[in-house]
Amino acid sequence: MKFDLADLRIFLAAVDGGSLTAAAARNNIVVAAVSARIRRLETAFNLELFVRTGRGIKPTAPGEMLAQHARRVLEEARKTELELEEFAYGRSGGVRLLSNTNMLFEHMPRAIGTFLAANPEISVTVSDKPSLEVVNMLRNGDADIGVVAVSADMTGLEQFEFVADRLVLVAAAGRLVEEPIPFARVLDLPIIGVTADSALSQFLSRQAHELGRRATIRMRTEGFESLCTMVETNAGVGIIPESAARRYGKFMNIRSIVIDESWSSRKLYLCVRNRQQLPRYAQRLLAHLLTYADALAEPGRDSAKG
Repeated sequence: MKFDLADLRIFLAAVDGGSLTAAAARNNIVVAAVSARIRRLETAFNLELFVRTGRGIKPTAPGEMLAQHARRVLEEARKTELELEEFAYGRSGGVRLLSNTNMLFEHMPRAIGTFLAANPEISVTVSDKPSLEVVNMLRNGDADIGVVAVSADMTGLEQFEFVADRLVLVAAAGRLVEEPIPFARVLDLPIIGVTADSALSQFLSRQAHELGRRATIRMRTEGFESLCTMVETNAGVGIIPESAARRYGKFMNIRSIVIDESWSSRKLYLCVRNRQQLPRYAQRLLAHLLTYADALAEPGRDSAKG
């Protein structure tokens, strides 16, 4: 055999990232090591796998072919590892789930909590990631299931409608704020936000950047409840899911204001690379999440209860 799995992972990272630097960052190694791995592959096959462009590197025709086979090889290797793990631990396993901030705080605690209660042999790892990162990680096999906004490029992934995700501005009940309010006006106000590395914060930062602006963040909190508590004191305003605003508005002196932007209301999807190729325990979680979404869509159900 002329290559190993590590070579293939690094090679695919270079293909997907379009540069040796991107491949090095993804694999936590230096650029020189990436270059050496790729040279070793090219020497072994006596083929040029990449050509340099003005923007980085691009796979040649043999490189494209190798990338297709490499993805299948790595996926089969992962499936083998997971199935052996299931066998060794009595069909137990761990599902890797990626979710944006809104779903992580609003729906995942109940949805995953009920699943874990019914499946004590299965564990779930949840990471807060922006949609653009989620789709890339799913394609690379770095996660099993992801929650993705409709605006993301889901090409090559299986998609299942999940839940609606609407963002609103929350302010102290006595604070004068125009309604509906454009995001540009929100940026003129002092803002209470969630942690900077959260998907929600990164998403809002991108929206501000597109306007050539930066938000004035007075404080960051770990969750929506503490954010609303700060907002109630009139220390600033915040942006959170509408379901959270309704829930905390029942016992806090805050109000919700519509954000006059198309991106404030969007549909979320559950995505996987291939449902049939998921480990059985991951398939069970996916089925559970789809059942959860169906229940929320039933007439008379309040999505805030999620």
